[in-house]
Amino acid sequence: MVRVKIFGTARLKAGVGTFERDVKNVDELLDAIPNLTRKEAKDLVLLVNGKPAGKRYRFRDGDEVVLLAPAGGG
Repeated sequence: MVRVKIFGTARLKAGVGTFERDVKNVDELLDAIPNLTRKEAKDLVLLVNGKPAGKRYRFRDGDEVVLLAPAGGG
């Protein structure tokens, strides 16, 4: 089971701040985020246990995932 925390505009769009899912990899996680399309989800910054994780990361039971919308501005 992976615990997921969502921040920023992604949290507003998802409608939840945290959720838990039994997922094996990032692809499965991206499909499990409430109210976000896959296109929206793939642009999020992904941290696992406080460290950046790549798209090929394989989750372990108890991992804590943080999802952040990329910063923008001008």
